[in-house]
Amino acid sequence: MTDLEKLTYQYQGFKEQPNLWLENSFFDYPQIDIPFSKTLDLSAIDTTKHHRLGKLVEVFYQKNLEALPNYTPLANNLQLQINKHQTIGELDFICNTPNGIHHIELTCKFYLYKTDIPHEIDRWIGPNLRDSFVKKLDKLKEKQFPKLYHQVTQKLLNSLAIPIDEIQQSVHFKAQLYIPFNLKNHLFPYINNNCIKGYYISYKEIEDLSPLALYHVPIKQDWLIDPKYNKDWISLTEAKPIILEQIAVQHSPLVWIKRDDIYERIFITFWER
Repeated sequence: MTDLEKLTYQYQGFKEQPNLWLENSFFDYPQIDIPFSKTLDLSAIDTTKHHRLGKLVEVFYQKNLEALPNYTPLANNLQLQINKHQTIGELDFICNTPNGIHHIELTCKFYLYKTDIPHEIDRWIGPNLRDSFVKKLDKLKEKQFPKLYHQVTQKLLNSLAIPIDEIQQSVHFKAQLYIPFNLKNHLFPYINNNCIKGYYISYKEIEDLSPLALYHVPIKQDWLIDPKYNKDWISLTEAKPIILEQIAVQHSPLVWIKRDDIYERIFITFWER
């Protein structure tokens, strides 16, 4: 697969990744509904610069805004610096839309449903247990969105001739969700159930995986890609050492599984369910 092919499939996966919630009442800031172009010119993206998935989706988002009619990007990744040595953060995107000027915070997450956590909304956690849906919402509300009104931001926006009093604040929160297999037909409250893309198992259940299937352990940037586009498959015997190497350093890998023309995505966690 060439770099351009991979970028195309990554963008397609990002574009098709659903919003994590649909009701604006769920969060203090509305989920903005930005349309996505069917295709983009991705040939100018320097794949050597954008190693992190988060940075890659920001590049996709910016290029999409630039391609949309009736949308005018005004600023992106706006660095907020008190001085040369102190940065207080950044704003993802400021864009003139058909509904006015919006400050948009973009989020693209992968969460697993951990059943031993008491409260429903707290159960969506990162595969490595380092973040969660609730923590991200709190960060947006308590830290990220208030930065718009910091005096450093106001001075910077004035220099760019962007009227701060006209800016609305929105989030674009995309996600893939993974659940225990025994909850296959369960409907989950609060979230958009269309975000559920697969299942997860503990590393102790690796022996339950089918030896007749084919496997692939994608790097994190490729988590966006639909497994049906992958051409590089290996046996379970070959995949196990790759999986266990990540488990040993407390990383939970995403694994793609191919059975004839059926494709699955599962996380294998270093922690027990």
